[in-house]
Amino acid sequence: MAAEGLHQPIGIRGPDTAGLYEIIYGHRRYLAAELLRWLTIDARVYPLDYDPLLAAISENLNREDMTPVDEANAVARFVARGEPDAAIARLFRKSLSWVRTRRDLITYPDDLRTAVAAKTITLGDAAALTDIDHADYRKSLIQEAIRTGATAATAEVWRQHYLTDRERIIGNNLVIQDILERREAWKIVVACDLCDTDHDYPDTVSIRVCRTCRNELAAVKAETTPNP
Repeated sequence: MAAEGLHQPIGIRGPDTAGLYEIIYGHRRYLAAELLRWLTIDARVYPLDYDPLLAAISENLNREDMTPVDEANAVARFVARGEPDAAIARLFRKSLSWVRTRRDLITYPDDLRTAVAAKTITLGDAAALTDIDHADYRKSLIQEAIRTGATAATAEVWRQHYLTDRERIIGNNLVIQDILERREAWKIVVACDLCDTDHDYPDTVSIRVCRTCRNELAAVKAETTPNP
């Protein structure tokens, strides 16, 4: 704030019977202004009976970088206060389905909420994939959705496929995971003909030489190899 000034005004409500105002959001900005010895600070004034939670959340909802997860967290605060969905929809000036979608998002697995927050998958993708209860398989579908830019309709097909054939899909996925985890033990290692150290097969090359060149290479190797 010292360098750039105040980007957003604080929110206050009042005055009360004593002529005082209550800060309902922007407390840190107010304290920073005090430390900077500012004499005034811009403020948005609300009526005394205005809901402080709604005022604080409304400021955040106007941010351009809000994600559905941020919106879900805002809805969660009203849910925790016991507000019904219809009342929350009126307060947020959103549809009932908007509120319910965000409320449901709160219960999604962490990996889905993380992907939605990062805006790498859509809320529709997440809604379809929430029924995938096998964590590793769900992770693979999230990666596929990100890679292909899958639509919610595509994710719904994946969901239906999983629910229809869950046991086989999980079984196959576990086999694949086992192969990936054990591939280190299946490495093919060969000794280098010159330095005698072992190397992974993909890190070696094969060449064809005549007997004369092979003998010359062997002689050079013998000359450069220290005696034990």
